[in-house]
Parts: sequence; C-alpha cells; structure tokens
Amino acid sequence: MLVFGGTRSASLSWNVAKSMKAEVGKSEIKAFPDGEKYVRINSAVKGRECTVVQSIRSNDDFVELLLMLDTLRDLGANQVHAVMPYLAYMRQDKRFHVGEALSAKTILKLLYEVSDSITTINCHFLNEGGEAVYNHIRFMNLDAMPILLGYVGSKVENPFLIAPDKGSLSFAKAAASQLDCEFDHLSKTRLSGSEVRIDMKDLDVGGKDVLILDDIISTGGTIVEAAKLIRKGHPSSINVACVHGLFLNGIEHFKGEVDRLTSTDTLDNPVSKVSVGDLIGQSILR
Repeated sequence: MLVFGGTRSASLSWNVAKSMKAEVGKSEIKAFPDGEKYVRINSAVKGRECTVVQSIRSNDDFVELLLMLDTLRDLGANQVHAVMPYLAYMRQDKRFHVGEALSAKTILKLLYEVSDSITTINCHFLNEGGEAVYNHIRFMNLDAMPILLGYVGSKVENPFLIAPDKGSLSFAKAAASQLDCEFDHLSKTRLSGSEVRIDMKDLDVGGKDVLILDDIISTGGTIVEAAKLIRKGHPSSINVACVHGLFLNGIEHFKGEVDRLTSTDTLDNPVSKVSVGDLIGQSILR
C-alpha cells in the first residue's frame, strides 16, 4: 500500500501511513502563476494499491485531489482509494428551492469516476457512521465522535453535554451515553442567513463541566454567544469540541469565553489535538 497526501492533509497522511504500516508515496504538487494546479506522482505505482488523503475545504483542494486520483489510475495503480477527512459541498444533498444544484451529488459522482472507494468522516448530511449510499454511490462515512469524546472526556470530571440545537440531539444522545452523563440542547432561532439568536433554556449547569459538541464549527460565533449565556449558570468549566474545525474567523474570540477548545485533525488548526489517522488507516485495511 502507498499512501499519498494532498497539500491540505500532508501531516495527517503520515499518520494514516503509520497506522497502516504503509509506504508514503512521493508526489510533487505546486501551482502555476495563473493558479492552475500541477501534480506529478514520483513513486512507482503500477500494480500497487494506493490511498490519497486530502481534505476538501477549497475548490483548489478538490481539483488537486481529482488530478492525483486520475493520474494514479493512468499510471496503472491496481486500486485507488479516495479519503477526504473533511469533504466540503455536502450541505446541499437535497433541493430546498427549485433549480438548486445538488452539490453533494455532483462532488461524489466525480470522485466515484476516478477512484475505487470513497471515505469521509462525519459527512454533513449523515447522522451516523458506516457505509452509506447516496444517489447510487456507495461510500464509507467514518464517525470520529467516539475518539473525540474519549479525549475530551478524559479532561473533565463532571460532564454535562449540550448540543448546539435540537437537530443535533441524535449524536448528543450517543455522546452522552459514551460519557455516561446528562445532555440537553440549546434553543436556536435563525433570524437571517448570517444571524442566529441563542436562548439558554432552563439548564442546570452549576458546578458541571459543560461540553458543547458539534460536527463542524465554521466561525464559532454562535457557540461563543452560547458560552456567554451558559457562563451565567456558573459551570465549573466550558469545553467546546468538534470534528471539523474550520474556524474561519480564527480562534481568538473563543478566549475568555471557553476554557477548552478541541478538534480533530481532519483540518489542520491550532487546536487539532485528536488524530483520525488510526480511524482512517484501520478502515482502509478492512
């Protein structure tokens, strides 16, 4: 097995290779002056099984991945596995208005054409891990919540789990079961495309280690506002954890409001303390 890493997941690909006891593939990736991607595979891959690890956060990430996967096939790789720890464009899996693009369908269809298997982690439109089928495309959706909770749970003594909204209750319930603790959700009302109002509800968090858990944190603004409200209930600590930490506005605004901020390394950021390398490696081996 050869494991190649895209520029978005270079460090993570090494962890995956280590977990699989696999060889790290050599490649050259750069950009032309006009922004076009250049990809060259420098390892001999003919007749070999190959895995490419590349989170997709930008359009460039996706083009780079497609070029790598298709080139491996052109060079005669026996099997080519596409692993996207974070896969963008999964928000639009159904049409809410006539004429909307199904971005999840388009992206998965393109990946299916250039790979033999597709693996991602905590896909945005799925509520549980395991094999999934969407638009006749079969792919593996790994669940990183258990390992994230294992890490965060070891840091607190009296956890009380809170989901950001009622729609997140399914994984909050499973997480609370793993931590053997109480759980609830915040009351969230969307006022506009960018504005959300958070209501505290009647949560008894006094003296407890509150854990706000989410699959994706984009800006974190809503969670920071929630933390301010929760703080009024005099918790022992406020801890925020997510699988995919986009943190589009950085993490500075969490300071002073959140005691501990943690994410996995599906995306590289200052708080990506939990590696999904073993999770990916063991799944590919299976």
